[in-house]
Amino acid sequence: MGRKCLLFIILIGVSNILAAGGNQAVQPAVAIRTPLIEDSVRRSKLLDPTILRQELETALRATRKFRVLTRDKAMLGAVMEEQDFARSRATLGDAAPTGKLRNAHYIIQPVVHDFVMGRGCRKIPVLEGKYKCRDSGRIRVTAQMLDTETGQIVTTFTLASKFATGTWNQNGRGSGPSKKRFVTMAQQLGAQLADQMIAQVYPMKVVKRSGGQVIINRGQDGGLKQGEVLKAYTAGEELIDPDTGESLGVAEEYAGKVKVTRILPKITYATIVEESVPIDRGFILRKQ
Repeated sequence: MGRKCLLFIILIGVSNILAAGGNQAVQPAVAIRTPLIEDSVRRSKLLDPTILRQELETALRATRKFRVLTRDKAMLGAVMEEQDFARSRATLGDAAPTGKLRNAHYIIQPVVHDFVMGRGCRKIPVLEGKYKCRDSGRIRVTAQMLDTETGQIVTTFTLASKFATGTWNQNGRGSGPSKKRFVTMAQQLGAQLADQMIAQVYPMKVVKRSGGQVIINRGQDGGLKQGEVLKAYTAGEELIDPDTGESLGVAEEYAGKVKVTRILPKITYATIVEESVPIDRGFILRKQ
């Protein structure tokens, strides 16, 4: 085989690889800012904004549908320090370059509106020094989703979690709930945020219909449960504000209901249980 022919084959191969890479959808980049705490919320050592932000980030990363960027000052400081090192004479030339930090498409700003967490103890009359105790807590957070290109508030998510333990007897009143209780609530808020973010950025849709069954573009990371019933809507024409020219979304019409029967890694099967118009490819699905 001549050199020219070999070079041609190599160039074709490289161009195919680049084309394949270019066809891949770029995941939206999201940055979660450290949660703000409303003035009316009573301050508590158990309310840790850093842990809350970290659990929200972890939940979004776990979906594998977003690129999660850090806005933690300490982490960004470490990156800047490494980039400063890259400019020094001590490097081999393969150290971290500057000017490569990514911008976020969306900023999430959580605000804590309500937080209570503690231990309630009641003295047991017949037992000296014995108390009946119970731990409980609740947290409510809103998270504004901001479009960094326009500065507009895309939507506001509402997240909430609570817990209450059973009662137990102990000597004295003791201290209070374990920090693990707060971490668990933060993880639950993260799961809610991930579910709502996916629904906002990647609407749940029918990708195929076969008889009385549909296939949905959601898998095991989509927050669906077997037996869950979803409402189906037609995806109509785009609605444009006549004064501003702004897109107001898509006109939707109720079409029926489907019931989740099987959840696979990347897709979900559902059976049609009710339809006013034939449910087909492209129809939008929403949780009840």
